[in-house]
Amino acid sequence: MSVEDYYQYVADLMTLRRFKDEIAIRREKYGGLLDDDAIAYLIVDELDRNPGNKMRIAELYDGINATVEGVIINIGEIENRKNHRILRVTIKDNSGICQFVLWNDEIDDALKNLQVGKKIKIINGYVRENQYGLQISLGKWGLLVFT
Repeated sequence: MSVEDYYQYVADLMTLRRFKDEIAIRREKYGGLLDDDAIAYLIVDELDRNPGNKMRIAELYDGINATVEGVIINIGEIENRKNHRILRVTIKDNSGICQFVLWNDEIDDALKNLQVGKKIKIINGYVRENQYGLQISLGKWGLLVFT
């Protein structure tokens, strides 16, 4: 899909000029790692206009990228492991519970907004299952939105 195709999902929320300006801002933010179509996709998804992309926690499985929404029910302590910091946040939706894992700088970026009871959306998170159970993290291309 093209930028113009993605724009159709949000045309009632913003002008095409504003949509393209937002893409330009994010292109700079992401350092050119994402093309305009990918950035347009992220914007549409953040605005909850991406049909069929969101999954329920109970539908998640190991090895996929997914977008989920949930309510924070527990915020763990920051753990120090080797050269990494890890924060485990437990989230739930009406289908189940899983852990959302933040790493290093992601912790600093999110910590001021993390609160039990707050709703979050993880866009394009990476899902894996390990000894801690089902976990989702931002991975390389994920995005955390507080709703």
